[in-house]
Amino acid sequence: MFPDKSMAGAEMVTVPLVGPRFEMDLDALRAAFGPRTRAILLNTPHNPTGAVLSRAELEAVAECCLAHDAICITDEVYERLVFDGEHVPMRSIEGMHDRTVTLSSLGKTFSFTGWKIGWAVAVPPLTDAVRAAHQFLTYAVAHPLQHAAAAALELPPTCFASFVADYRERRDVLVAGLREVGFRVEPPGGTYFVLADHTPFGFADDWSFCRHLVTEVGVAAIPPSAFHRTEGGGRHLARFAFCKDLPTIEAAVERLRAGLTPSA
Repeated sequence: MFPDKSMAGAEMVTVPLVGPRFEMDLDALRAAFGPRTRAILLNTPHNPTGAVLSRAELEAVAECCLAHDAICITDEVYERLVFDGEHVPMRSIEGMHDRTVTLSSLGKTFSFTGWKIGWAVAVPPLTDAVRAAHQFLTYAVAHPLQHAAAAALELPPTCFASFVADYRERRDVLVAGLREVGFRVEPPGGTYFVLADHTPFGFADDWSFCRHLVTEVGVAAIPPSAFHRTEGGGRHLARFAFCKDLPTIEAAVERLRAGLTPSA
């Protein structure tokens, strides 16, 4: 994203979600828009927080887009992986059908990440711009995989129900385990990521904590300050993923239990 915006000569203004439930700061959202705003990039369900933006939050985004004649580019790759609430497509919000580019992916919904097959949905004037950019980027993926993707998209809704149920169980096992170990954590509304507050263990920041986990505990986590542009953002958190089978998740929790001790 950063190289793309640099090549386009764009200035990026970010609006962080507010923890611990990672909700949108609507005042900060409105303040981020101005006369030069051309587009907003939105991700829901959200990586790395797992937040599923509410209809009210999306309506606030729509209000800003309409007031400033801006388009909305939405990353909705986790649209099928929602545990609490509902995923509301941005283009379904009143006034947003003709000014939204919806991006999604086969990788997250069907666990085919390595295939790198996704799609963009928008009205023709917007897809013209997408096609022009795409011509000089990925261009195309393997033809047999595209046929397989088309077949996957024809699968019945029951497939998604079992998919969500399986991941909800994994989420609940991981969240419960992290709490038992001593983390402060809220269950994510969607995706397969959990942000956990590592403050009780006495580490200076997320990088030192995650490095300790890998080298001394044998569990990998992501330092989420890498996702922030604001100084100090995310330093008290670590991102865990539960896109693993239950025995792997349970083994990771056991390693955390054995290798970590709250300092207070």
